[in-house]
Amino acid sequence: MESSLSWLDFSEDDRRKMTEVISLFKLRETRDELGLGSIRNAFADLLFPGTTTLQTRARYFLFVPWIYKELERKRVPSAKIQDRLRYEEIRIIRILKTAGETDGVIGAISGASLTRFPSSIYWLGLQRWGIFRHAITQSQYHRSLDRRYMEMREQRTTDDGEPLDWGRDEPWDPDLPEAPNGFLEDATLTLRKVEAEYLYEKLRIHCDRSMLPFLIEAGDRLDQVKFAWMHPSYASFPAWLRETLHHARLFSEAMYGAALLYNFMLAQLDGRSERADEYRAELQSWRGELQARRGEFLAWDQQRFWQLIGRHGLIPIPTRQFVDAWLRLILETSETPRVEDSESARGLVRRRETYLKRGRSRFTSKRHRELWGGASGSFQLDFRWWVARRLANDIIEGLRGE
Repeated sequence: MESSLSWLDFSEDDRRKMTEVISLFKLRETRDELGLGSIRNAFADLLFPGTTTLQTRARYFLFVPWIYKELERKRVPSAKIQDRLRYEEIRIIRILKTAGETDGVIGAISGASLTRFPSSIYWLGLQRWGIFRHAITQSQYHRSLDRRYMEMREQRTTDDGEPLDWGRDEPWDPDLPEAPNGFLEDATLTLRKVEAEYLYEKLRIHCDRSMLPFLIEAGDRLDQVKFAWMHPSYASFPAWLRETLHHARLFSEAMYGAALLYNFMLAQLDGRSERADEYRAELQSWRGELQARRGEFLAWDQQRFWQLIGRHGLIPIPTRQFVDAWLRLILETSETPRVEDSESARGLVRRRETYLKRGRSRFTSKRHRELWGGASGSFQLDFRWWVARRLANDIIEGLRGE
């Protein structure tokens, strides 16, 4: 007897786990197949400093310092801090799951076998947002704790008995909100209003030349906004931010064609005619979009684009050469070319991927081509917008609370 299972035949917990697994596969498929990561990261750091693709929810920016401060209060020595930190972070996973949190719990699937913990994922963000005040690595901080405890035992005061240089070496922001009583027994991912106000203030002070504080200031949830340059308040953003978004958009849309072409060529080479037809249709749609806005692309100040990016990231010369060659190919004719039928475009993409991967190139190695899932790096660059959007939504919701 044949049987079939529908989505509803699975338990809520199983559905959640499968959704997370699917999300992980999607994340894995956004790999940088054509070596555009340096430009992508420069834009992402410029627009959304302190973010990474592994961040999920804003309250982890508070969970991590709260856990550290509690361990420091107990004078956990340097030799044991890593194990104790790991224990508490695993504990947070269990507590959040028990509380019914299903969206954005880091380690919800892996549990104790998690390889990247929130303290590591958020460390640079904590520094960039001014929550952790020392420019050192996480391991350096761990090693410094024994010395810090010894210094804290030494009473340094003025002649009047007042503390000397109070707070000078305090690693954590003194304005950090106090952790709720028993937060390690009753944690949630929902920000209290005081916590949301604090994070917003940190963004205003330390990330004022980025898009992040403007997302909060606009006050609108961003679930349906696909890209940063589609924000409903775009027209009210300052000129420097609109310029950055303008360059980011044109670069993202122009290079999207190269990503589609790469996958189209692999589909052809692998004999997946149906998949190739799908990519051909997507390339046709991409070509129509570029043609409809061709005047904007032709007026694009590419020299200014490279100046802007060059100030915020180190771009390898071969990467710039590839991008320049692609832009010339698609913009120097009266109409956007059919790149899927252009030997120049196909050769450019093939040479770029082969240069990056050498013997692992999918164009030359059948074994590596067999690992291709049918879509690799085939998404339009959004420069961590989906991460920033979720963090901003958390803060916006928190500001609306009590």
